[in-house]
Amino acid sequence: MLRGYDIDGTLTTGLQPKEPYVVISGRTFSEYNEITKNLASKAPVYIRGSGKYGDQEHAAKFKAIMINMLKVDEYYEDDPIQINIIKSLTDCTIFQVFPNGTTQQIK
Repeated sequence: MLRGYDIDGTLTTGLQPKEPYVVISGRTFSEYNEITKNLASKAPVYIRGSGKYGDQEHAAKFKAIMINMLKVDEYYEDDPIQINIIKSLTDCTIFQVFPNGTTQQIK
């Protein structure tokens, strides 16, 4: 089973990813910082690269494409807007991540 995780609001909460996993983020290349580099030393990291900062729709569509391409079984995301978009574009099981690092499966 392959799991995927967002960075901001998900892995930054202290949530510990379960292996095997990938990181799929809506970040752009300009947001590739030390957090991203640290994550990339542990697992593959996919970022959308281009687009406007804060563009939830574009970020979610990128994540859905990567989830489908990589055949991710579970994806962990904090943003309800992106969760709805990803859910509509994939068959992946989605877990919403809360600020304290707890998760809830989205039905």
